[in-house]
Amino acid sequence: MRALKPGLLLAAACCAPVALAQQQAPASLEELLRQTPTDVTRDVEESTSSRFAQSASQAPSVTYVVTDADIARHGMRNMADVLRSMPGLYVTGDGNFVYVGARGLGRPGDYNSRLLFLIDGMRINENIYDAGLLGSEFFVDVDLIDRVEYAPGPGSALYGNNAFFGVVNIITKGTDKLHGVQMRASVDSNRLREVRASVGHRWEQGGEGWLALSAFKQSDIDAQYPLPPGFDAPFTEHNWDRGQRLLGMGRYGGLTLRAGLSHREQGAPGFLPPEAPVPIVQNRNVFNNRFLSAEYQRDLGNDWSLYGAVSSKRSDYLQAFPFIHRDLTPFEFDKRSLGRWYNVDLRVSTQRWRDHELMAGFEYQYDRTQQIIAGPVGEEADAEFYGDNRRRGLFVQDSWRLSDTHRVTLGLRRDSTVVGGINTNPRFAWIWSGVPDASLKLMYGSAYREANLFEYQVNAPWEAPLPTPERVRTLELAWDHALSRNVQYRASVYASRLRDLISVGQESGVFENTGLIRSLGAEFGLERRWTGGQQWQAALSLQRTTDALGKRLNNSPRALLKMLYSQPLQGDQLRLSWQVLSESRRVTATTTLPGYTLLNSTLLWRRGADVNIALSLYNVGNARYYDQPDGVGPPLRQEGRVLRLSLSRQFGP
Repeated sequence: MRALKPGLLLAAACCAPVALAQQQAPASLEELLRQTPTDVTRDVEESTSSRFAQSASQAPSVTYVVTDADIARHGMRNMADVLRSMPGLYVTGDGNFVYVGARGLGRPGDYNSRLLFLIDGMRINENIYDAGLLGSEFFVDVDLIDRVEYAPGPGSALYGNNAFFGVVNIITKGTDKLHGVQMRASVDSNRLREVRASVGHRWEQGGEGWLALSAFKQSDIDAQYPLPPGFDAPFTEHNWDRGQRLLGMGRYGGLTLRAGLSHREQGAPGFLPPEAPVPIVQNRNVFNNRFLSAEYQRDLGNDWSLYGAVSSKRSDYLQAFPFIHRDLTPFEFDKRSLGRWYNVDLRVSTQRWRDHELMAGFEYQYDRTQQIIAGPVGEEADAEFYGDNRRRGLFVQDSWRLSDTHRVTLGLRRDSTVVGGINTNPRFAWIWSGVPDASLKLMYGSAYREANLFEYQVNAPWEAPLPTPERVRTLELAWDHALSRNVQYRASVYASRLRDLISVGQESGVFENTGLIRSLGAEFGLERRWTGGQQWQAALSLQRTTDALGKRLNNSPRALLKMLYSQPLQGDQLRLSWQVLSESRRVTATTTLPGYTLLNSTLLWRRGADVNIALSLYNVGNARYYDQPDGVGPPLRQEGRVLRLSLSRQFGP
């Protein structure tokens, strides 16, 4: 807890409310709609925990929500910033990939495969690494996000594979917020430049749609580790990042079409032996991802409704490494991971029987292509790995209202896959609301994750068997209570048992199942709002995760502290916001990473109804903190102080 003291001191200094009594002109209708509500958001709507919209206080899981207003006020630049602000999650990066740990578990070699990521309810974890791609290659620009919902805990009873520690659902905006033409440009002190343009329209006949294009470029990126003398300039010249994204939505009646493309090319220096004619060459990582989906919703009458969705997805990841032959002729070594897959989702729900909300569903994933190929360009491949997998899932869920104060949710899902075999996962939640503006939840659930092609690729050359699916069972008790219209708090405790966790063996160097792992944790939250428009949120997450011998796991911080404060300076036209993010120390396989505290600040100026100007300063104190995502390489220095200026403009009605 010593590592969190700076965060507590900063919070005390910057989060005290300041009452500003000002004479202001009457607000326009547009300004009134954009004003900050003074009531706490206990009954915010969420749809992730049950796959239908309901109040978060009645949902059968704890759910955290970050809205588009939170994103704008706190200058959140990307999905990493959004997730970093949520309780229980910790985020890091190595310049190429963004890693997310949840509830004390962030294992080396885990490319976010233990969290299930959705865009508008559509699964987006790819089919080679089961990775949640959340870096610059992510489909959705943060300006297009309406809200992000995170439901922690096992979710396989509804979602199947990958919903091991929780489900993150990124919900995009509709044309009510993306109407007309909108543009945004930003630049920061790390030489990152970004632009985004969108156009949206709603027709009188009932249809609506929008299309958004964004691009970014960052050059001369500093090294994350010490370099030999004279290598700084050549290193930064070869360290760059650039990319583009295209995302669109069209809706008419009950039919919705969505499509997305993303391209990212990231450059990194490659060091050659002393005898090579050049000391540094240009390595490249190239991401190409796309999806196309169609969903249909229809009421069938007599309290029955139907939902169906089909989607096609492709993930293409290329790693290119130039080298020099002994005869000094150049060549390139490529490693390509290519995945193509289809998803089908069918659900029927009904409220025909009194006090019951029943849902039954079927999901199918067909992995048309799964391949990893490595070797010199133009020559026979050195290694080729192929996968062949199909997943079928059947589930049923009943939300049963026993009385005015008691509600029970029961669920069961059975998955059958070529790789992981048969997996059955139940869920249970009891919700009691016998105290006004409060709810008590008792929840139990289980989840699984099967081995993927990447883990097979590591094991196959050593003739090591493919690990069996890993499993988790969690029991959680949660309480939330709104003391008044302006104050609410929450507390939850959980206990998890993990078995057959898939990890890299320290001696074998291949993926294998480990013994029993136990995790105990607690999360506490407090939200306070004032009539002057001030907002303060705080969340403290504590956990202890140990193996069968009682030893703490690597990369498992005991404590996370998140605080967000927002203060109007001139109504809602000018607002100053702060973030305090603290993380306790962690132990890795080779070192100990000290705890740290980050302070971020954003000044948001709404210049009329059509122009927003944001000036943000991240890591105000320029704290030096490090991470070791792969668990064995040198600790990498994370982002230092960054100044960012962003300008947004709305054209048209």
